[in-house]
Amino acid sequence: MRRPILCIAISLVLLVSFASAFTIDMAETQKQIDTYNRNIDRAPEVLKSILGDEKINLEVLRKNASTFQVGLDVKSARIDRAFEGGWDDPSITITASEEAIDNVRLSKDPIGAFEKERDAGSITFEANNLISRAKLKAAFSSTSVLQFGYNTFFG
Repeated sequence: MRRPILCIAISLVLLVSFASAFTIDMAETQKQIDTYNRNIDRAPEVLKSILGDEKINLEVLRKNASTFQVGLDVKSARIDRAFEGGWDDPSITITASEEAIDNVRLSKDPIGAFEKERDAGSITFEANNLISRAKLKAAFSSTSVLQFGYNTFFG
């Protein structure tokens, strides 16, 4: 069950970047969104049907004590738009520390590092309604979703 949690994070392009000059900002977020959108057509049907339409907030607690917050508008599993500040009423909120993101991004075993950070509470997922909770639970149980995320961002 832990491995698919990594996939959701990766598949939503919300946590991990492999650019050598990684920064947590809108420009880097847009690069990850573009990568995700280029690959979503090859995603397992379970991911596309589970994601559907969602309003997702990503909150990153930066090392300098500021917070980067971005809202993602997901339509038919594709990220339609992203904007700073986020939603007032997201269906899913993902929170991570910049340190946790760096630990995953720089690890030789990103899946293991992600699991460790999630288990420690440095990366969290909160579904804010019953339907979103059911969607996350279903996605977390799919190994094909994990493989898609891994191939898209690590392969």
